[in-house]
Order: sequence, then structure tokens, then C-alpha cells
Amino acid sequence: MQSTGYHGSAADGEEPDASLVLSSLNSVFSLSLILAQASSPAQAMRLVITAVPSIAVSHSAVAWHPSKSGDYYERAPEGVGGLLTELTGVGRLAVPGFPACWAFPVTSPLTREQVYLIVIGSEDLAAQETFLLSVLAQLCGAVIASLEQIAVERSRTSEAELRGQADRDREVAEARAAVLATSEARQRAILETALDAVISIDESSLVTYVNSAFERTFGYRAEEVIGRDLAETIVPPSLREAHRRGLARHLATGQVTILNRRIEMQAMRADGSEFPAEVSVTRTGLPAEPAFTAYVRDITDRQRAERELIASRARLVAASDAARQRVTRDLHDGAQQRLVAALISLQMAEQRWESAPRRARELVGRALDDARQGLEDLRALAAGLHPAILTQHGLASALRALADRVPIRVETDVPGIRLPAPIEAGLYFFCSEALTNVVKHAHATGAWIRLEVAADQCVAEVRDDGIGGARPSPETSGLIGLSDRIGALGGTVDIVSPHSQGTVLRAAVPYSGIGGPEQVSQVGEGELLLGHERVGGASPEDLGRDVPDVGRGQHDPG
Repeated sequence: MQSTGYHGSAADGEEPDASLVLSSLNSVFSLSLILAQASSPAQAMRLVITAVPSIAVSHSAVAWHPSKSGDYYERAPEGVGGLLTELTGVGRLAVPGFPACWAFPVTSPLTREQVYLIVIGSEDLAAQETFLLSVLAQLCGAVIASLEQIAVERSRTSEAELRGQADRDREVAEARAAVLATSEARQRAILETALDAVISIDESSLVTYVNSAFERTFGYRAEEVIGRDLAETIVPPSLREAHRRGLARHLATGQVTILNRRIEMQAMRADGSEFPAEVSVTRTGLPAEPAFTAYVRDITDRQRAERELIASRARLVAASDAARQRVTRDLHDGAQQRLVAALISLQMAEQRWESAPRRARELVGRALDDARQGLEDLRALAAGLHPAILTQHGLASALRALADRVPIRVETDVPGIRLPAPIEAGLYFFCSEALTNVVKHAHATGAWIRLEVAADQCVAEVRDDGIGGARPSPETSGLIGLSDRIGALGGTVDIVSPHSQGTVLRAAVPYSGIGGPEQVSQVGEGELLLGHERVGGASPEDLGRDVPDVGRGQHDPG
């Protein structure tokens, strides 16, 4: 058996559900109001134990003392009491034969009793749940201390003390007010650290509270909006009437339309500009005094990323279709014409073999020439789809062969290791397209290709000594296609091109989710044709063709 410190189990970077966090906060806040009205420590503890499942789903709670039982707690099972006495704060108890337990101190400052709120469940507590349960236990301890103080004072009541009853009642009221003030202060501290904008309104739709994130999101200062009508402040004009009707209908009939669920709608900043927002609203306050609190999250960046993803996928599909059409056209105009001519020559030779053998031999020779040229056309077409040297010998050999065919001096610094096939193909066509741009637009005398392979990513860089000033052309740019290809591998493409100082194109591709450099994908010919069609890339045979891409200085190819 052992006890361990505990800090929650939420993964780093995992964003908590806004509605669940808000619901838990409201549970703690509402319970603090009710605790202030408790008439005995046992009643206060029962309220806390009952509230635990609303904060930590699938968990239950009991109150244990290390060595004895009392009005509002039980004696801890044998072997657990010693573990409790060793705790100095919130801790997890590992007890053979028991489910997972977490202990939260509920120590009364008056009696110094070591009482713990024990939360039991089969799943780990999240960091947010641990924090809220710790706050709840502290609130319970403060209320119990206040009630025990009242009980002690009542036990000492005498005629003289009765004459001062008014003073004692005032002290009790002040103690309860202090508990409530502490609870409110804790809740406000939590809300101030929230990343989402938090707004509270009363039943008249007047703003009663906003946090710091609200000020950053909407551009108001808190004092500018407190007391103002919510609809006139952050609701766009087109939605204000619907907001007012919905609030009035809920207050009159209890009908729920948007409460306790996440919705997407437009919101309005102080300057009148609108933005897409994700909103979660819950009802707070006492039943006789309805109030509402909303979490608002600006989802402008999220929607932009979704649109960019959709556009990227559309470009990939369009580029793939264009590549298929190019292959069809090249087959028809090249190899197919050669093979048809060879077939015709052979048919004519067959017809003249007896009557004109010399002419027949000439036709056979011509057919052989056409067949050889057709085969060369097919090889060139296959190299444009996926060079055989890349599959057989890897990226280093393929890039050296590519550099040898460029009409300017190209130096390569590429390690001779094998990378996963998708990465090799992506980086090869990236370098091929980059060299095409250098030859067509840079007016360069030399270029350099460098590849760095680290533990978690590889970076390909193509640099030239040309005129610089490169910039992507709208939507037709090959650079956008390159970005899509590298982006499909989880990577990024950057361009640095100051005027008269050359251009650097850099692609960074992670290994995560793809495999390490020791893994070499084995693919067949059919897979190469379907799996490595060029998307914005250029083969060595494209060098010198009219491929629209990056413009440089005054030499924008359009």
C-alpha cells in the first residue's frame, strides 16, 4: 500500500470541453451557495459527497478519518489510516483490494480533525477535476469550521452570552459572508485564467461580468459593458431580435433552445466587425434569480484552416486529373503514334515481301526505328511519373542524376540513406521543380541542393545565385502545388528570395506517422503510376518546357 502525489491525467496540449468545464464550475459555485446555508457539519458533508459525481463522472465519495468515526465521517479501513496521516495535501491512495482512491483534505481549523474527502472511481481524475474537487474540499472545511465554531459558542451559552447573541449572530453572518466571498473569489480567479471569453448576464439580459479573455476577444474594457444590454453589445443586428425572443420564451416557459450545448454563430466586436464564434451557454444563479453564463470562442482561425484544407484537397484532385490527362496526351501524341507507324510499316512490308523484297526490308527497318523511338518515349514518360533510379537507388542517386541533366552547374550535398518512398518522391519532385524554376527564371550560373536528415525530420534546400525576388503567382503557381505535395506529408515549404541575392526554397518533412529513414517502401509499377503522379512537380524532361511557376523580380512568368 502506498500514497502518491497526483496532478491529473490530461494530456499536454489537450483542450478541455468548454461546456463540461463550465458545468463543473457552476456545480462548485452553486454548491458553495448551498453550503453556506448548511445547519450542521454532517449536512455539509452530505452535500459535498452528493455533488462529487457531477464534477467527476463515474466517481463516488466518502468521508474518512485515519483513526475514528464522527458525526460526519467514518473511520478509514484498516491499513488506510496510516496512509492518510502521511499525506500533506491532495494525494492518490494505492490500496490492494481497493479501487483507485484520491484523498482531499477537509481539515477543520477549529478541531484539527484529519478528515479526508475520498473520491473513488475506476478512471483517473483529470487535472481540472482534481482542482475543482480540491476547491470543494477546502470550501467544505471552511463551512464545517464555521459550524463547529457556532456549536462551541452555543454550548457555552449563558445568560451573559445571551445578552450578546446579536453580536454573535453578526459574527456568524460575517463568517458565512467570508466563505461566500472566498468562493466567489476562487471562481473569478478560475474564469480570469480561461482562454475563452466568459460573459454573465441577468434575467434582463444586462451584462454582470466579463473576464480578461472577453476584453481581448471583443475589444471592450469590462467597465464599458457591465450593465449594458448583451444584444446591443456583442450580438450582430441580424440576430438581436431572435436573441431577445429566445430569452423571453425561456424565462416564461422554460423552453430550452441553446442551453448546455455548443453552437456556432456570428458575434460582433466593439468596432462592429463580425467573426464566427463557438458559444456554450448555461443557466446559473438561484432558481428565483435566473442568470446565464456563456463561453465564447473565436473560431476564425479554425474555419480558415478548414477552408485551406478543402482548397488544398481540391488542388490535389485537380493536379492529379491534369497529370492523368498529360499522360494520356503524351501517350497519344508520342509512343502510340510511333507504334501505329511501326505496325503500318510491318503490314506494308508483309504485303510486298514477295513482289518487292528490297522495299519490304526498308519498311521493316523503318518499323524497327519507330518501335525503338516509341520505347524511348515510354521510358521518358515513366521517368516523368517516377524515375526508376529513385526506386532502385534512392534519393541521393536520383538527385545527382537530375543535377547532371541541368544546363547550369549544380552541386549536391545529399546523404546516401534511404527514406520512406513517399518522402523520397515528394523531395525529388520538390527539387526537380525548384531546378526548373532556376533554369527558367533565375538567370543563375549555379545552384546547390542540400538534404539534412535529423531524428524527427528531413529538410531539403535548393539555393541559386540568380536575381532573386521570387514570388508565388496566384493559384497557378507550381509553388502552391509543391506546398500541397509536401503538406500531404505533414511538412512545410518556405521561400526566401531577396532581390539580387538569389533564392532559397526549403521543404521540411517530419518522419512522424510515416516511418524512419531505415524503412524503404516496396511498391510495384502500377502503384508508382497511381501513387506518384506529379502534383506541381517537374521531371527532368520538363526542364526547358513552359511550366508556369514562381516569378522573379521583373521576370514574372505569369
